[in-house]
Amino acid sequence: MNKTLVSRVSVVVCAVGLAVASFPSSPVHAAVTCYIPNIGAAQVPTEAMCLQGGGSLTPPAGGATGTTIPNGSTTFTIPVPAGLTGSLPSSITSNIDLNTLRSLAPSSFAGIDMKEVAKLLPDALKGLDPSQLSQLAPTAMAAMSSNQLRALAPDSLAGMTADQMKKLAASAMSVFSPDQIDKMASVAFAGMTPDQLAKLKPAAIAVMSPEQFDELSAKALKAISAGQFSKILPDALAAIDPAKITALKATVLAKLKDNQAAALTPEQFGALTKTQLKALPSGIGDALSVDQLDELSGGEAKVLMGKLKKAILAHLTPEQEAQLPAEVLAALKK
Repeated sequence: MNKTLVSRVSVVVCAVGLAVASFPSSPVHAAVTCYIPNIGAAQVPTEAMCLQGGGSLTPPAGGATGTTIPNGSTTFTIPVPAGLTGSLPSSITSNIDLNTLRSLAPSSFAGIDMKEVAKLLPDALKGLDPSQLSQLAPTAMAAMSSNQLRALAPDSLAGMTADQMKKLAASAMSVFSPDQIDKMASVAFAGMTPDQLAKLKPAAIAVMSPEQFDELSAKALKAISAGQFSKILPDALAAIDPAKITALKATVLAKLKDNQAAALTPEQFGALTKTQLKALPSGIGDALSVDQLDELSGGEAKVLMGKLKKAILAHLTPEQEAQLPAEVLAALKK
């Protein structure tokens, strides 16, 4: 067992039964620990925000320890149920069954190496806690078999880290069920590679949240296929940073649905390249708003004018019509 990994585990105090919480670090405001009923401890910017959300500034009785995982400028805290206090021997020689796993402290998992991870029986992994999974070395998680990955409790994946994601083989992504993807920590997607994203089943893409899509890198987004793109929920598509939207292939945007187009923020729409705009479906003008069109430059408007519908003029107020770029308005009035 790799003992040097154990020393990397960071422990903080939080409440019993907490859920994963995340917050952006700030050099100006000190974070406040807020205890939210039925959710747990979360770091929030101000005491007022905590109290307004129904939280408390004091922990409930019967505290437990939790693990803190850094993720770039974000830190998320994963609680440790009070019963997880057991330890593993320096050398694991026997299989770890469900009963044994349910008693192990998260720090025990930090020392499991690539060979020893095979001792975690698939049936036992169904009871894995997020705090335990979060401490598993990325190389050890990458050494898990398909049966082990498939057996992971969906809720346990709320503890998955970006570093663990980076180490997984691309083929592993086709093993995860939509339920597992749905529960996977958003921060884990920051580590997703293009090859991994390409292996996600369309049904898995369909359950991805706005928070998960927001974490994807531009490089990863380039790998999305037309079949996958068609399954992206409108609010998830709207969560992509405008600076990353240009990574989407033109052949993919050619399959843009009306409800997806309507969900694009004006900033996203304005960031699309001429090549992307040219690839949009011919009838997409019916779904576009004035605010989206207002983001276009003259050159971009000329590319899109063949797809715009004169019918939009009937729904514009004089103020909205005045808001449109001259090139767009001229194209509509032809």
